[in-house]
Amino acid sequence: MAPRRRSNTGFIGVRQRAAGHFASEITAGGVRVWLGTFYTKEAAARAYDVAAWRFGRPRHELNFPERFRDGQRRIDTTEADEQFMAQWRRDHPGDVAATRAFWKEKQAYRRERRAGKRQRRAEYDAEYAKGEASTWGENDERWMWYRFRGHP
Repeated sequence: MAPRRRSNTGFIGVRQRAAGHFASEITAGGVRVWLGTFYTKEAAARAYDVAAWRFGRPRHELNFPERFRDGQRRIDTTEADEQFMAQWRRDHPGDVAATRAFWKEKQAYRRERRAGKRQRRAEYDAEYAKGEASTWGENDERWMWYRFRGHP
């Protein structure tokens, strides 16, 4: 198999977009896998390398083969990512706070929704246990929810 061509960025799987950002993608099993858009070509090349490593590509098809030894990913890549994220958190505390608030709100919403489902199920089970016909009609959300989950 012929070696993969390096693009004008100097890295395999990385191309520069018109806006100046760098796109990274890899082909696996005849399917193109989009890895994302990055601010630097080195970050895009690292994303390509991680995906290539996960797909079991040989080291000569990587952009930074020295970061991968004996089929194992070296620690320095992970440490660099952690350092980058720590720096990003220091530079963008508002984004970190907004992200935490979003996930807290989403978790509360999910808990509330699960509690509502449990309550509807308990109501249906109570009616079903009495042996009475359900008072829920076919247009009732509770009936639709419970009926199409494999219950009688």
